[in-house]
Amino acid sequence: MENYEAWTKDGRYGLRIPSKVLEKMMGLCGCAKDTETGGIMVGYYNRRHDCAIVTDCSGAPKDSLCEKRSFRRGVRGLQRWLMTLWNRSCRRYYLGEWHFHPFARAVPSEMDVTQMRKNAEDKSYNCPEPIMVLVGGAPNAAWSLRSFVCIRGSDVFELSKGWEKRESSQ
Repeated sequence: MENYEAWTKDGRYGLRIPSKVLEKMMGLCGCAKDTETGGIMVGYYNRRHDCAIVTDCSGAPKDSLCEKRSFRRGVRGLQRWLMTLWNRSCRRYYLGEWHFHPFARAVPSEMDVTQMRKNAEDKSYNCPEPIMVLVGGAPNAAWSLRSFVCIRGSDVFELSKGWEKRESSQ
């Protein structure tokens, strides 16, 4: 699996996810089978502060609601993990959310968009431009990944046209 990099059309916002984080995300999707799942992404911004660099992702906390057609991320254990990352010499912090739509397209639902807007406005997240990564399809076969950024006080923008893995390219 290759590293993932995507930018908005105007080049103002970017996202980089190394292959090891993508593999972890896809492994979590594979374990979920036909149930939605997700978690948060952590990392840092580049020097120009125009590109989020993801260094890790969580799975669904134990208090999450994971169903066939919906996912509500819980919070159990996340604050402790985030504080541990924040207190390291190479400080890492919340960048956004990732979410899996099994056997469906990687298209944000109205609930996904509403939650992103809430996260952007909620000062406790300390993240005025949260990223959302959506994985759709079958994690062990054909799947697609799309990424979005939500700008506080503005709208949600796609970071790229997307990225796909087809069964024949395994």
